[in-house]
Amino acid sequence: MLKRIFYNAHEVRLRSFWRIAIISSLLFSLMLLFTLISGSGYGFAILLAVAMIFLLWFASAKVDKRPFPEFGLSLNRTWFRDFLAGSVMGATAMGVIVMISLTMGWMVVHDIQLNFLDLSFTYGLGFTLAVMIGVSVWEETYFRGYLITNLREGFSGRFLSKSNAVIVAVIISSSIFGLLHFGNPNASWISTLNISIAGLVFAYPYIVTKSLAIPVGMHLTWNYFQGAVFGLPVSGNQFEQMLMVVEITGPDAFTGGTFGPEAGAAGLLGLMVLLTLNEVYITLFHNK
Repeated sequence: MLKRIFYNAHEVRLRSFWRIAIISSLLFSLMLLFTLISGSGYGFAILLAVAMIFLLWFASAKVDKRPFPEFGLSLNRTWFRDFLAGSVMGATAMGVIVMISLTMGWMVVHDIQLNFLDLSFTYGLGFTLAVMIGVSVWEETYFRGYLITNLREGFSGRFLSKSNAVIVAVIISSSIFGLLHFGNPNASWISTLNISIAGLVFAYPYIVTKSLAIPVGMHLTWNYFQGAVFGLPVSGNQFEQMLMVVEITGPDAFTGGTFGPEAGAAGLLGLMVLLTLNEVYITLFHNK
């Protein structure tokens, strides 16, 4: 009887709760270690991305006992095509937010910096890109690729159909995703709610395509264009190097104030754009 609590004899592996507990404990232990090594600096996200790829390999071989591509990382031609499409979607959504802010007079551009011959400036933009790749990879592989996959299996059974189990898994993983950002500078319950909704939007293409390509691409360019290109705060953090130097003059209810668009209606608008672009792309290229 005790063994059944921990072990699924039919699947010949640990039950989903314990699988999640093991990988999550390892991840958060590594987060603590990396914090001690590098502090809360930008290199933290790059280390976490590498750690999550290793943890997925470990889960595939020892804990979950499933093929590695089932976590959404197959890295074939289709994966890179979808990643590029997701990247265009993220940049487009952020561009729409900025266009509306400028049109309404809620954002003033003070300078456009194109001093690429300045090595420190160019290096800063490049390093920020590497950091944002790290953020998008570790967050998408954990919250979408690992959590949703295992939560879905855990809830699917006698009391929930497979489709309802997916819904529950997405809601739980997205809520945790939002709460993780509650400790960011200038965070609020509104920003936490909006980021949870972002988790739902990122989960949609993962569920439909069974790939993390589109979510990783969207997440990457949403953050990078928001901070490094348009000069807006990204989840409460302001980048040191940016192409545009801007001043936010509009109401916080729309702009999100010092936290960034995710804390206002602008973020929700951008997420609606992302969802619409996803629907069009998936219908055209994935035979939805």
